[in-house]
Amino acid sequence: MDSFFASVEIASRPYYKDLPLAVGGNEHSRTVVASASYKAREYGIKSGMPVYEALNRCPHLIIVNPDMDKYVSVSKEVFGLVENLAGNILPYSIDECFFYSKDKEDIILKSLHIKRIVKEKLKITASCGIADKKIVAKMASDERKPDGFFVVKDSLKYIREKDVGDVPGVGRKLKKKLNSLGVYYVKQLDDIPFPILKKHFKQYAYFLKEVATLKVSDNIFVYDEVKSVGNTHTFKKDTLKREEILSYISLICQHIEQRLLEEFFEGNRLTLTFRYSNFQTFTKQRKVERYIYSSEDIFKESSKILDSVNLVMPLRLVGVSLGGIRKRGIYEPLPFFENEKDYRLKECINSIKREFGELSIMKLRDLYVFDRTIRGRGIISRVGDGA
Repeated sequence: MDSFFASVEIASRPYYKDLPLAVGGNEHSRTVVASASYKAREYGIKSGMPVYEALNRCPHLIIVNPDMDKYVSVSKEVFGLVENLAGNILPYSIDECFFYSKDKEDIILKSLHIKRIVKEKLKITASCGIADKKIVAKMASDERKPDGFFVVKDSLKYIREKDVGDVPGVGRKLKKKLNSLGVYYVKQLDDIPFPILKKHFKQYAYFLKEVATLKVSDNIFVYDEVKSVGNTHTFKKDTLKREEILSYISLICQHIEQRLLEEFFEGNRLTLTFRYSNFQTFTKQRKVERYIYSSEDIFKESSKILDSVNLVMPLRLVGVSLGGIRKRGIYEPLPFFENEKDYRLKECINSIKREFGELSIMKLRDLYVFDRTIRGRGIISRVGDGA
């Protein structure tokens, strides 16, 4: 779908149709734009931009608070329509999915029909890309947004002519590094010997070579921007108290969950960092049997790691990091299709915390932190600080 969150809001309030609109927090919060309408994009406003910056660019910008309940509902309705019309689908994110047909003419007709039905019934537009590889189909769907339709006849020729930054999974950091090696277009990857790619990009070198020859697996999308998601907390006073350490680990896990939910990520490798009062630092890692994203699961695994560690002196700092990051929905259904109520509850809680602060909603195990905060012996905003 095109500019999904903003489009859903405009569909429910048509009087905003020709006005610049963004979904995000208010100008007094430190939130970012989650989605910008195409009218707002004319002012240079885009997803991920701080709300205050968006308002500087467009003072009359309409800011709408996120309503995940509504977005999940519309997403399920759209995916239901696609599934009824095209058969089995593979959700990729809340507003993207893949479907397959052996017959090229059949898939073109179905795609056009789906676009029309979604527009008529839900008043939002969808862009569609058709190709014989998922990675190319995704690129094609972005080719002519909004309300676009693009059929790729020769996938290999198409992708080799594209800017490396257009490839899903090649973010700003990876693009910048490739450009420094003289690689601006996918076809120029042929000019770099594989040992050089391996030296600079490690495991991503295989993905890049596969992209250049289009031998990339349909199940693999690399996300170089985020290899792990984590935070650290520096204690105001060095401590060996398990309940205090666990309380701050719990808060860090909640921070991690917020980021994972926002980006539709999950991970399966957990690392705890410990720093003693003498600044000696060590880490303990644990491979999780399944991919996780919820604060409860991350906290449970973190507790196991803490239990396995023999702390010989008070801690100055503790950190939690979830690695092995991948996009949810590629390998298995997105969680909100399995447990919608749980997912919506998490989104609701995280929205409240973003708007009103960490202390607005707390878990029972966080009360130790709360007690220290109100007594002036601990500062909740220090979660995330390093030392």
